[in-house]
This record gives sequence, structure tokens and C-alpha cells, in this order.
Amino acid sequence: MRYKLFGRTGLRVSEVALGTGTFGQTWGWGADFETSKLLFDRFVDAGGNLFDCADGYQNGEAETYLGKLIARDRDAFAVSTKYTTAGGAKALLKTGNSRKAMMHGIEGSLRRLGTDYVDIFWVHLSDLVTPMEEILRGLDDVVRSGKARYAGISDFPAWRISRGAAIAEMRGWTPVSAVQIEYSLAERSAEREFLPMAQALGMAVAVWSPLGGGLLSGKYRRGEEGRRQRGGGAVRAISPEREDALLDAVEAVAAQTGATPAQVAIAWVRSRELPGSPLIPILGARTAEQLEENLGAVALRLDAEQLAALDAASAIVLGFPHDLLAGAGMRALHSAGQWGQIDLPPQPAA
Repeated sequence: MRYKLFGRTGLRVSEVALGTGTFGQTWGWGADFETSKLLFDRFVDAGGNLFDCADGYQNGEAETYLGKLIARDRDAFAVSTKYTTAGGAKALLKTGNSRKAMMHGIEGSLRRLGTDYVDIFWVHLSDLVTPMEEILRGLDDVVRSGKARYAGISDFPAWRISRGAAIAEMRGWTPVSAVQIEYSLAERSAEREFLPMAQALGMAVAVWSPLGGGLLSGKYRRGEEGRRQRGGGAVRAISPEREDALLDAVEAVAAQTGATPAQVAIAWVRSRELPGSPLIPILGARTAEQLEENLGAVALRLDAEQLAALDAASAIVLGFPHDLLAGAGMRALHSAGQWGQIDLPPQPAA
């Protein structure tokens, strides 16, 4: 296991994180405590130190399990959790992005985790109404109070995150250190705005669902069950034709490398990291066998030809203005006339 700086911070985290949404069984599926402990211990034995959780995962049971597991050496682990989706009775004022919901969220999370701080506190997803100023000022208070070390934003539009980062910088508030997004061979729209934004602003990128909710493992093609049947998380929906073409490409590379399709899919995500913006896949496993397989992707390196084949099978249209700005006409503006050639910075791969 290698380690990365968490964006423009000095926090050193493992190159993959362990997602703990499977810790608990109150959703009707998941891992009991003994299995969760096996997952935790195996991840730590492999060198992992970053854990991703949320107040709503398994209705709070995931945080309770994780708290018991980190208690043996709390400061050796980088623990992240999120607020916005807490459930329970009379949840109206406990959910959303408001300052009230945020303070309720951090206090409840710390209580369930059995700790007095988390390393990263995330806004889980946009409630579509709370102003960014309210969110950012609240995050600043949480960090200044010592209840969190860093702040991040998950599942917000890129323009709101970038605006929020600018507001925090101008007002001297806690910076937005990271974003959390969906990204995989089956869902590449993050390449339009999120990845360039994160690179420009020096943010870490935590990636959820690098297997497309299990789609890219090929298990649904094999007739196995998973989220698609039982729920419990998003499964990237794509057309049957595109799904077949994508899985054909993934399985072909798996055959060439001796890896599994899941390992190939995770290795592809890891290959998409841009300079200055560490990209950290979140591994979500329900069994020890699944985690062992996913950890095998850490050592897998795909060659240029294999990456090109996967890129071609999963390519999306970036759309306006990216297609316009990458066109030959716009490039010509920088290379014609008496002033000569202008060296342009490299552009992210489409």
C-alpha cells in the first residue's frame, strides 16, 4: 500500500479507502459485527488507514461498528463521516444541509464513533436549498472547535463546490480539501467538470462506486445477485448494448492480465489521477472475499494499449464547451500568425 497527501493538506492517507456502508444489517443486508471486524482488520493489515462512513449508513449502525473497531488505536486511523441523511423519528430538522442539521450530525456521529473528532467531515449531498455560505461557515466552526480536522463536499454540482472553495478562501474559513463523486468506467461524466476542478483547486477526489454498483465486476452478467436486486446503493444504469460492449472490454483486459474484471475496473479508475489531485477509490465490500479481490487492484498496472481499449469502450461525449475548445479551430488560434506557436498545457484525456 502506498500513501498520498489528502489534497493540499499534510494528511497522509492510504491510496484506497474502505467504505463502511456495509457495516451493519439494519438496511436488511450487510455485514454483522464479526464480518465487519474481518474486513476492517484485513484492510489495516494491507496498510489501509482511511475509512469512509456516514451518519445515515445502516441507520447509524455503521458508525457504531466503526467506532468499536478504531478504539484500539484511534489516532492511527483517518476516519471520515458525512451528515445530511440521518434518519429516525422526527427527522425533518435533522436532515439536509442546514447549520442545525450539521451540528446535530457531527454530535451524533462523534457519539456513535466513540471519539471526540473525525479526520474528514463531509457534506453528504446537496439539499438544493441551503446557501453555501451557511454550509461553509458551519464547517469552519466544526473544524475550529476541534470536532473535525478537514472538510469536504460530496455529491454537489461542481460549480457550487468551486464557488464554495472561493468563498472559504476569501473569508479565511476552513478550505474545502476534497470532493467525493461517483466515477467509473460506467460513469465518466465527472471528466467534464469535477476532475478538472479538483486538479485546478488542489482537491483530493474520493471516488464512490468504482465498480458501478457491482456492474463492472460482471456478476450481473453471470446471473449473481447484488444491489440491482436487493437495493442499498446505486447501480449505474446504462443501455444493454453499452453494458455488453463495456463488459467485453473489461473481461478481455482481465484475461490478458490474469486479473478479475473488478480489479481491472478499479485499476482503470486509479489510472485517471491528474497531477496535484490525488484520486482515492473507496472500496465497498460486504464479504472478506470481495475485499480481498478489490485489494488486488492496488498492485495492478494496465499498459497503454489496455487503457486505450477501456477508454474507447467507455468513452462519453464531453459536450459544450469542451468539444468546442478542444477543436482544431480553437487550437489554431494559438498556433497561427506572426507571434508563432504558443505552448498549451496538456488537457485531461477525454
